[in-house]
Amino acid sequence: ATERLVVESALRRGRTDVLQMLLSTLSESSRRVALLKSLASEKRLQDCLAVFRACEPKSSCLYNAVVDACMDVENAKLAESIVAEAVAAKLADTVTYNTMIKAHLKRDDLPRARATLASMREAGFQPNSVTFNEFLNAATRDRVETMWALLDEMKACGCQPNHVTCSIVLKSVSKTSRAGEVEKALAVIESMGEPMDEVLLSSVCEACIRSGRTDLLHQQLQLQKGPRSVAVKGAQTFGSLIRAYGALNDVDGVWDTWREMRRRHVAPTSVTIGCTVEALSANGQVDAAYELIQEQMRDPRARPMINAIVFCSVLKGYSHRKRFDRVWRVYEEMKSHGVQFSVVTYNTLVDACARSCDMGRIPALLEEMAAQNLEPNIITYSAIVKGYCQENRVDRAFDLLEDMKKMKGFRPDEVTYNTLIDGCARYGMWGKGMSVLAEMQDAGVSPSAFTLSVLVKLANRSKRPEEGFELVESLCAKYRIRMTVHVYANLILAASMMGDLDKAIGVMEQMLRAKVRPDSRSYVLLLRCAVATKAPQDAAGILRAAGGLGGAHPRLSVFPQGAL
Repeated sequence: ATERLVVESALRRGRTDVLQMLLSTLSESSRRVALLKSLASEKRLQDCLAVFRACEPKSSCLYNAVVDACMDVENAKLAESIVAEAVAAKLADTVTYNTMIKAHLKRDDLPRARATLASMREAGFQPNSVTFNEFLNAATRDRVETMWALLDEMKACGCQPNHVTCSIVLKSVSKTSRAGEVEKALAVIESMGEPMDEVLLSSVCEACIRSGRTDLLHQQLQLQKGPRSVAVKGAQTFGSLIRAYGALNDVDGVWDTWREMRRRHVAPTSVTIGCTVEALSANGQVDAAYELIQEQMRDPRARPMINAIVFCSVLKGYSHRKRFDRVWRVYEEMKSHGVQFSVVTYNTLVDACARSCDMGRIPALLEEMAAQNLEPNIITYSAIVKGYCQENRVDRAFDLLEDMKKMKGFRPDEVTYNTLIDGCARYGMWGKGMSVLAEMQDAGVSPSAFTLSVLVKLANRSKRPEEGFELVESLCAKYRIRMTVHVYANLILAASMMGDLDKAIGVMEQMLRAKVRPDSRSYVLLLRCAVATKAPQDAAGILRAAGGLGGAHPRLSVFPQGAL
């Protein structure tokens, strides 16, 4: 403390001699570095430079601390001049170059980052995992396709991936990732020279959930039951595991994980409770989810963590199961408990009105929102559009779309357009549905897998199943959409409507090759197609494949049993 007071006084008075005298007494380099970092944390770059200039002799650590200080205030030009000094003094090291690479990449200046890497090698320093992690992190922002080449380069340099590398790679996994890319990401983890920790386990689960790779998710959870299991101590990881079991429709797994967390005396967070309530609600256990909320509400320590987000899962669960009386009972209970509503809460309630064709409640809900200074958003209006479509008031839905386009700050999004296409599909309005798709693309809104699903539904309801296949093929090629089980199932129905069993089985083969696991609806639709086309042998083979029995259909038996 005394040293810092003297430094501050010397800096205020411009007494470089006093600074030099004091710093010469600090024999430990770490104390000088700590002083520089302290000044840098306060954004006092000039004072940091003054202290640095007064330090003699200088070291690599001192140079690196000042370079960091420059980058903290985004003064790249000064940082480069300090690095040049370090190089001239032969005090630049791997950390020095890595810091500059990070700075260049932060400004999306890949050429200069690469040039710094080249200079690093010329100076006799080999890039390490930190170097490559900086390049990988930048690649995930907008150059994901270069990530695999970077990993190959990393391997060629003899650098093994570490936990940070794996986390960066997993961060790149999204719902549009190709099946092979997800497997390659997990292979990077397998090649890591150190055991997985619980943070990485959580990242793996979340990546598999995002990409819809339930087969890989199942494998990871199975590993947790064997000798390679990761010790889990944090509520966040327990939350990810609960989400994972929910994604696999494994309610027993959800409960086992929750009970294990409680047995280990790990205090649940609001997120963990929310994950559990959502996993139960999404799997039809809405009453159990509601009871869990009640149990937490009775615990004084947990009660503050029960917020509108947690309740929303139950509201949504009851709404999706058409138990609308329970929706409004829970809504009243939330108000009685003084739960702070959000726009999401009201959007869930508006959606319930749409699902129940009870649009008369919406004006009162909008008034409540206004009273709480909550502005309706695009999701609110999309839900109202959905309600009009449900009530066969499609023209009114299109009128609202036009109104939305005139509103300041509002721009119809993918959900809005998908809702309108679905409304057109409900009533076989092919022309209008196609006009919505055209407007969607003209507005720069990219179709998704859900869009494909409703488009095939539109084609089927409009008795144009062949055009459903054409739409899927063209849009997948244009937007790199990864098809989901719902798209495949609707295509199987399209092939069935065409009376083409061979094509329907071909869709199932395509689904399995894409590592999308068929659901019960897919098998039922395929089975009905076989029955309708009077193909008893095919029907028997399909039924055996669905039940995991021997003698499965020859075109399906070539796939692993776990994929069927």
